[in-house]
Amino acid sequence: MENDSTTEDSDAPESSHYPIEVEDAYGHAVQITMEPERIVSLMPSNTEIVFALDKGDALVGVTDFDDYPEEAAAIEAVGSGMGFDVERVLALEPDLVLDHASSGDAANEGLQQLENAGIDVLTVADPQSLEEAYDVIEKVGTVVNREEKAEDIIETIESEIEDIQAVTGDIPEEEQKRVWIEVSSDPDLYTAGGGTFMDDMLTAVGARNAAEDSEGWVAFTEEDAVALDPDVIITTYGDEETIMEREGWQEVTAIQEEAVYSLDGDLLSRPGPRLTEGLRTLATHIYEDEWPN
Repeated sequence: MENDSTTEDSDAPESSHYPIEVEDAYGHAVQITMEPERIVSLMPSNTEIVFALDKGDALVGVTDFDDYPEEAAAIEAVGSGMGFDVERVLALEPDLVLDHASSGDAANEGLQQLENAGIDVLTVADPQSLEEAYDVIEKVGTVVNREEKAEDIIETIESEIEDIQAVTGDIPEEEQKRVWIEVSSDPDLYTAGGGTFMDDMLTAVGARNAAEDSEGWVAFTEEDAVALDPDVIITTYGDEETIMEREGWQEVTAIQEEAVYSLDGDLLSRPGPRLTEGLRTLATHIYEDEWPN
């Protein structure tokens, strides 16, 4: 905090910063000729990054799902990343649209219309690890001319991980908690397997993913989930009681030890500046007995 004023000064826009060329999530070169002053963000995590970079005042459009920080709610909503209102975005006259690769091909037609209108469109990667999240923060920082601020954010996240690992880092692998993260139950149970962002977060806090042998976002039957016998269950969408009372789950270690927690899914799924809070929340619930205070 004591470095904020210094950072702001050093991050002040410099005419020499532009023009720049950055690579989007698909390896395409994107030319940015001047500092963006009117930005539309098509993903809540991008919005949170822009605010954390002290460029929130440049945001003129966000998605229907942007709810953090509070100021985001006052910005005009344009739909979702996969289904935004092109005409509404055009009416906002942005000079930059921040897209997100998780929208896939669903947004291609609309994005092409924006590019045809002469608007810079940058699609950032869909991070599957903390390192990839850092890359996105750095890239957005570069585009909006807040590179030092972006480095500050990354250093803060890394410092948080060091603090957490000072508590959990010496836990032998065979004693690490095995965690089942449940992100949906309709129609099957969905979890984050290996190679996902949440899987990397579990590793960072010294825990193991109970579904580590499965890759990506994967559906499980209840029987297969029970067979994993996790030590801890975390749900990002439901409540603890529903899981605690599930028929057929009563022999699961997490149920018997009442280690079932409902956590804010946004803290665990938005790869942005609130990763510090997400990692801390995850660690203190998984290792509730060992955590100080």
